Amino acid sequence: MDRARYTDLFLTEGREHLVTCAQLLVELERAPRDLEPVHGLFRAIHTLKGMAATMGYSQVTDLSHEMETVLDAVRRGERRASRPLIDVLLETVDALTAGIETAARGQDAELDFQDLLARLTKRPRTRKRASNDAAAVKNTPLAGMWVQVVIDPAAPMRGGRAAVLLREAGSLGTVSEITPSASELERESFTGQLGFHLVSDAAPAAIAARLRTVGDVREVTCDPRSPGHEASGAGERHAAKPSTPTVRVDRRRLDALMNQVGELVVTKNRLASLAAGSGGELSAAVDRMARLVSEMQAEVMLARLTPAAEVLDRFPRMVRDLSRVVDKEVSLIVEGRHIEVDRAILEQIGEPLLHLLRNAIDHGIESVEARKKAGKPPAGQLSLIAARERNSVTFEVRDDGAGIDRAAILEKARREGSVADSVTSLTDEQLLEVLGRPGFSTAKRVTSVSGRGVGVDVVLTRIRPLGGSVEIRSEVGRGTSVTLRLPLTVVLLRALLARVGQERYVIPVTHVAETVFLDSRSATTLDGRQALKLRDETIPTVRLRDLAGFPDEPTPTRQPCVVFEVGTRRTALVVDALLGQEEIVVEPFQPPSGTPAVFSGATILSDGVPSLILDAAAVV
Repeated sequence: MDRARYTDLFLTEGREHLVTCAQLLVELERAPRDLEPVHGLFRAIHTLKGMAATMGYSQVTDLSHEMETVLDAVRRGERRASRPLIDVLLETVDALTAGIETAARGQDAELDFQDLLARLTKRPRTRKRASNDAAAVKNTPLAGMWVQVVIDPAAPMRGGRAAVLLREAGSLGTVSEITPSASELERESFTGQLGFHLVSDAAPAAIAARLRTVGDVREVTCDPRSPGHEASGAGERHAAKPSTPTVRVDRRRLDALMNQVGELVVTKNRLASLAAGSGGELSAAVDRMARLVSEMQAEVMLARLTPAAEVLDRFPRMVRDLSRVVDKEVSLIVEGRHIEVDRAILEQIGEPLLHLLRNAIDHGIESVEARKKAGKPPAGQLSLIAARERNSVTFEVRDDGAGIDRAAILEKARREGSVADSVTSLTDEQLLEVLGRPGFSTAKRVTSVSGRGVGVDVVLTRIRPLGGSVEIRSEVGRGTSVTLRLPLTVVLLRALLARVGQERYVIPVTHVAETVFLDSRSATTLDGRQALKLRDETIPTVRLRDLAGFPDEPTPTRQPCVVFEVGTRRTALVVDALLGQEEIVVEPFQPPSGTPAVFSGATILSDGVPSLILDAAAVV
């Protein structure tokens, strides 16, 4: 078999299985008597072992086999899921993670797992037992049977899975008359349908159960008759529910496709502008093309969506290891793993979440002794929650720790000159601004975990260029919550067009609550500055003319306002005119020196003129 063409697929699937293993081991450590994580671990590592064996990676296969043996002993009750054992198993997962990368480069023979293998194999002597498969059902010896297997046509490495499946069948008896031939199994044209003759003492149900462990097996049929005869009722048929066909696509192709769709959107907007008012067949053709481009854009956007679990699942292991470094007990709850997020955002969110979790563990959650004195449970509660909110997605990191000492923050901020001496207390917004200053830290010493003042700074630096916002809430003795709010996508956006003087600016609708007019009846003041009275609420106003650096001009009696809503904060942006809505493509943007921080990007409008994109979170 030409294994080289399966290398990328092996790495992709292997990484997924090992991430799952790390997550399940952390769950097992929290509940050592729960066998469900053990079953999941066994399935994942068994699949990895089969894949590695198919690829000819013997060192990875051997280590996977020993880990599988240990897990088998745990699920049979012959070995306890103790903390030292979990440590060794996590080290094994780390070794396998690095090992599959090395093996994929053709260096499997250079891997040396002897020390780890020796630690894994230190297990008590096991008692003799009957075969799990045979004990599961009544043993019905058969002289021979025809086995028909259907592998999911959408499964990657179908030829490799067929090879592993035949090896599993060979462990149950004698395999012959394989159809199609071994050479045909290696071809891309192999559909996933495989037949062979098997002589085995195992019952049909046990054979079907064993073969399904290979993964992506949709159907197994065991019949005593040969393939040329009609199937009889004596045979047993074990079929899995059909799954939706899927296909893996290189991310670079999705990115290229997204860029081309973006160019189509710009061209569509330009054509619509040129054809406006022309009527007839030209207008109808442009409308038809606009609908097709919008449908294509929607499909590409859906194809780019990735479950948040791809990022969130890496953190339970990190939290577990870090809590042991700082000698604290921390329990992590992850919610919203199923939430789908644009891949571009998901790639950027990992590092900010990492810093927030590290800060929560090191600074927020108290030691076991301190928590007991405060009447809290010994284990600190840390939550990582992903959720959808209208046109945005949020990631929240919440802890039940000591909260932020605002007095200490204020005192140091005064010493550094970042806060005026007249300030007596810090609001949530001021607290975030101070904590986000580069190098700001209240840690008394630098450790391997924190103390260098880069945590919140990194969060703000990564989130704001994406058009997102950061909110912080903290209460002494009760804990801290930090929420990252981001748009669903950072490539294609629906936006309002606003005018100041002769310049047009783009306002993404992500944080737009409504548009209203500011006039003599709705104008008021709040803390000495102009505000908008909207129903029963007073909202502070900001003039886009001031933000963009335009000179003052006589103020009209009636001015349009865009009301921004970021979390619980609301601000009204006053503009000269609103020009309607347009779909925009966010272009790469390197702001010239002196560009106000409220502008986060740029785009090309339908008439070909460039325009700056306003960052609503920065305005609020």
